[in-house]
Amino acid sequence: MQENANVKSAASQGEDIQKKLNEAELRKERLTMVLPYAGIVFLVVLFSVLTKGKFIGADNLSLLLNQCYTLVIVIIGATFLYSMGAMDLSLGQVMAVSSMVLSLLYQRNVPLLVCFLVAVIVAVAFMSITATAKNYLKLDSFIASLCISNVASGIVSAVSKKGKIVFPYSKAPWLNGVPVKVVVLVVLLVVGYLLYNYTVLGKSVKAIGGSMTVARISGIKVEKTIYLVYLLMGIMLAIAGVFNVARAGVVDPTTGSSMNLNVMVGIVLGGFPLSGGANSKFSAPIIGALMVIILTNGLGMLGYASAVGYLFKGILFVIVIALTYEKTKGKLVE
Repeated sequence: MQENANVKSAASQGEDIQKKLNEAELRKERLTMVLPYAGIVFLVVLFSVLTKGKFIGADNLSLLLNQCYTLVIVIIGATFLYSMGAMDLSLGQVMAVSSMVLSLLYQRNVPLLVCFLVAVIVAVAFMSITATAKNYLKLDSFIASLCISNVASGIVSAVSKKGKIVFPYSKAPWLNGVPVKVVVLVVLLVVGYLLYNYTVLGKSVKAIGGSMTVARISGIKVEKTIYLVYLLMGIMLAIAGVFNVARAGVVDPTTGSSMNLNVMVGIVLGGFPLSGGANSKFSAPIIGALMVIILTNGLGMLGYASAVGYLFKGILFVIVIALTYEKTKGKLVE
């Protein structure tokens, strides 16, 4: 009789523990969903007050759109990458190499379409090296991408040693036109959304992020999927590189230097799990990217665009991870 009572007591305690864990998980999910939107509202109000309304002026809103454009394009591709749990530190540097090749060819009067296609090949080639290292050398994507980052950065530094590489944007002023940018961005967002939510590729990347072993057992061709994701990432980097260099006009060693941090901060601020998996949502990193640009722009208006800006981003990165990181890992959570 006493033994049965002990069993019931233990079962009751287990149910209580499970209930508490489920409630904690639900609170975390709600916080993760609300935090990005609340963050955008907070930052807009804060900078509007601190700049006496200049932050929401027409000129600055136009600047905000230009600033967020390249980051959003890159983060569309990064969403697929991070859904697999693959952290990449070479995005900014590969974009810079792609932009450099595009600019050098365009200086020599090569048709812009041909320049773009070559830039895509270059970006995809660099990203494919990381994919190969991950698939067949079994290197962590973080380590492989760090190597690629150094190689790409070294190439840009060596080529631009004698001076900045100028992109003759006067030959294609329409690249900076609002209609072209809006159309391209809308198309990329729609295609990215459909691929992520309604295709085998989107489902596969989330399955791989959840568990690569389970994904294999489920019949997913993991290596092929990884290559496809890095191929997509390379294309997005080339597209972003075109509009980035068309706006900046030059390529130098600093091109894309802040991209990696901005992508990671955007991923985290949007409530997107760094480990990927089933809880990954396509809209989350885009919301996070907007927060990053608002933060960068607002700090710039206040005169804190460089070192202090990185400090604020780093602090936010730590705070959001502390609030949303999965602390119940290894415990029972339904």
